[in-house]
Amino acid sequence: MFGRSRWEFRGLEASATYTGGAVSDGSFTAQDITVSAAALGDYVQASFSADITDLQIDAQVTATDTVTVVFYNQTGGGVTPVGTLYIKCEKR
Repeated sequence: MFGRSRWEFRGLEASATYTGGAVSDGSFTAQDITVSAAALGDYVQASFSADITDLQIDAQVTATDTVTVVFYNQTGGGVTPVGTLYIKCEKR
């Protein structure tokens, strides 16, 4: 066995209320979230507190201390997410 015997999260966490409004079919919306000590190249995961009706969600560090979360809509109709974004950022 290599390294630690169990998985351990050693990173940064943040959350924010989504404020982007409706996402029409075939479009996207983005929201920046402050994550102190986040740096370009860090690994990022995003989740949402509610059903996002098959929207795709992506997140990446776009500047020091900033994670940008993007919702992509390919559902065939408009969707208005209402809830909280959760971010985990692991240092590279």
